[in-house]
Amino acid sequence: MGDYIPLVQFLVSFVYVFMKGFQHQNVIGGNYKSAFWLCYCKAALEVVTVSLIVSQGWWSALIIGAGASIGIVSSMYIYRGLHG
Repeated sequence: MGDYIPLVQFLVSFVYVFMKGFQHQNVIGGNYKSAFWLCYCKAALEVVTVSLIVSQGWWSALIIGAGASIGIVSSMYIYRGLHG
């Protein structure tokens, strides 16, 4: 699994920040059910993110930052496409 850890970090970060952006839009839009359930998903991904950072160190910031950047922009685009 060691060879795949950077990919896992990227994907976890992407999904977590995607959900975070989607969650923000849910709160603004008053989508209570979706906001409620996304909190549990985000909590699980936060634990995974912290665990991966602890095991891999500070260089993880580059990979996690890339996943987060693409995740938030994707979230904005998709949310507006679904609710636009």
